[in-house]
Amino acid sequence: MQEKSLNTPQMPDIDLPITTPDGPDSIDESLVEEGHGLLVLLLVGALAGIAVGIVGGSFHWLLMHGGQGFAKVLAEWRANGLFGLPGWIGAIAIAALSVGLARWLIRFAPSASGSGVQHVEAVMRGHASPPPLRVLPIKYIGGLLSMVPGMALGREGPTIQMAAVIGTQCGKLFRLNRNDKFLLYTAVAGSGLAVAFNAPLAGAAFVIEEVARRVTLRRALVTLVAVATAIAVYRAYFGNVVEFKVGDFLPTDITTMILYAFFGCWMGALGVMYNRSVLLGLNVFTSIAPRVAPEFKAACIGGLIGAVGYFEPTWVGGGEMQAQTVLMGQFSVATLIILGLVRWSLGPLSYSAGTPGGLFAPLLLLGATVGALFASGVNFIVPVEYMTNTTAFALVGMAAFFTSVVRAPLTGVLLIVEMSGNVSLIPPLLIASVASALVATLMGGEPIYDSLRARMQPNQRS
Repeated sequence: MQEKSLNTPQMPDIDLPITTPDGPDSIDESLVEEGHGLLVLLLVGALAGIAVGIVGGSFHWLLMHGGQGFAKVLAEWRANGLFGLPGWIGAIAIAALSVGLARWLIRFAPSASGSGVQHVEAVMRGHASPPPLRVLPIKYIGGLLSMVPGMALGREGPTIQMAAVIGTQCGKLFRLNRNDKFLLYTAVAGSGLAVAFNAPLAGAAFVIEEVARRVTLRRALVTLVAVATAIAVYRAYFGNVVEFKVGDFLPTDITTMILYAFFGCWMGALGVMYNRSVLLGLNVFTSIAPRVAPEFKAACIGGLIGAVGYFEPTWVGGGEMQAQTVLMGQFSVATLIILGLVRWSLGPLSYSAGTPGGLFAPLLLLGATVGALFASGVNFIVPVEYMTNTTAFALVGMAAFFTSVVRAPLTGVLLIVEMSGNVSLIPPLLIASVASALVATLMGGEPIYDSLRARMQPNQRS
């Protein structure tokens, strides 16, 4: 899909590579250039990966334990109240204050708003300057403030952008040339995704398939080195635990493969609708009470999330815990329907606030929910001997929905394979993801980060 032309000011040469009439993507990393300074570049990439492992790993650890701690506090308030008052008052107040503060921090670095992936891609395409160092602490602290109280956001977006900032700073510190600084920025970003989900191959694929959208030996080597060192440090300090625990699956027959293809088509249509929901949420947030400070509006959203989390804890948060419960088959069909409808609303609502937070993790929960519902519907119709595995469809739903929204099928497939530790579903994952991407493209739906990149304001491009 062709990108929309953007009229942006000329960026300083020190931060962007030498451009050509066709843009940054057409820079020739020829075989002559591949070896020039490559060893130094790989060493710097390795050091950047180590830093990403520490920063991204600690961010994940604090999110997990902070969220668990806040959930325990809410449980205590539900049981005993808060100084004689209903506990929901405290839940609303704390969530509103925390989210409002996270939105206020964006004033000091507008490019830290939202996922951050769109800014990484804008830099790759020459539409923005690499963000300053202050984006890293703002993204780190703002992400904790917005996600610990239960906003339906993912940790991967902030981790990817923080990794890209680390790559930029390492390039400056070691005085790399302009092209290598630029390459390091995008290559190290993949290590952020790798650390966020303990998925190194998905992190590398994300750089090539979604951010750079091209493959060269130089870029591939730097990306792999950064991902390898980042994931090694992460696993050494924070453990090597598979995100989703599932069993083995039987080989898929032709009839079921056709069913997976049909399911993928359905997920492609849903992905286009979800992207429009995200953009609608952003438009509504901007248009409602335009003179009211965005921090106050974000605080109102945070207060609503706090109230929801107080009364229904399983409805809020990034979604990893709920996705595991879906995979284990512990939700009834009625619960799955309610969960899917609620999360479809809470995801765009949370993202509209403009606080640091990603889209990936909430997508996975929605995909798993729809997949489990689809399989349950099929099992209700067909005879017992033809019944499908709801867990398998939930996993495939994650990849297919991710693909339809982001339009990165290889990343989606690898992400689910690594997060589940299961390779037997690769054929269904592939066929459903291809079908999903095909339908979403034929429907004219733009990938979500292309749409978000086109919406970036001038102050978000520097």
